[in-house]
Amino acid sequence: MTKASLERIFFAALLSILLSGCGSLFYYPDSSLYVDVKNLPTQPEEISFQGSEGEKLTGWYFHASEKPRGKILFFHGNAENMTAHFASLYWILQHNYDYFIFDYPGYGKSEGKPTQKSTTDSGQKALQWLMQRNPEVPLVIFGQSLGGNIALYTAAENKNIAQPCLVTVESTFQSYRKVAQRVLAKQWITWPVQWMPYLVVSDSYSAEDKIQKISPTPLLVIHGNADPIVSLENGRDIFAAAAEPKEFSLVEGGGHIQAFSGDHASEQRAKFISALEKNCSNLKTVSK
Repeated sequence: MTKASLERIFFAALLSILLSGCGSLFYYPDSSLYVDVKNLPTQPEEISFQGSEGEKLTGWYFHASEKPRGKILFFHGNAENMTAHFASLYWILQHNYDYFIFDYPGYGKSEGKPTQKSTTDSGQKALQWLMQRNPEVPLVIFGQSLGGNIALYTAAENKNIAQPCLVTVESTFQSYRKVAQRVLAKQWITWPVQWMPYLVVSDSYSAEDKIQKISPTPLLVIHGNADPIVSLENGRDIFAAAAEPKEFSLVEGGGHIQAFSGDHASEQRAKFISALEKNCSNLKTVSK
């Protein structure tokens, strides 16, 4: 999906929210199959698990070829579904990390309807499922765009379930209201109504007031300074709100969720691997 089409989708979604007062219109669930797994060199294990309302949720578990150095819980972004978003971390298998990506309610094969509550609840259920899989393997939480906010919330509020060795978010935001206001402020036609998200958009499941609780787990924030959808200031806000240890990785000229696929992919992948090795390699791993 191009930058322009992503921006149109996000802009249209925000207008829908403001006109209807219905936060669920923020989501763009898609049931299309974007890749045939039979054509992948490393094929995923398809997983089913139960959501908080008893709905069936689905995910893909990708296995590294050798014993895993860690396992990554991947919270994907808005629009499309995991059959498109999985590609952002497919390269990590070469470094002997497993990863598990799942679809929120209403996305892909997952049942239900996406809302702030249901997407957040599904993140907790995915975490619970993953912690039963090789429980001694170090856990990493990774989220992009919409999924970054859910990942931050999940990491902060579920320390009783898991203690990740690293939390990484890319192209994301800490407040649903604030990100909506900032998108509206960028367009001259909606600039006069940029205050409306504070009336009609809920922040009940925003990570804004939770981010400090992630510490002492290290936090890596990745953001492009040319992101047309979730502007750089949103990533800066997250970094400012976080307690140490934390690191900010700026992607020069980077667009939306392009850190691992754009012009600076080699550099950003290396930084992520370095953060994994620094924070997770000293933890005990087990063979498959």
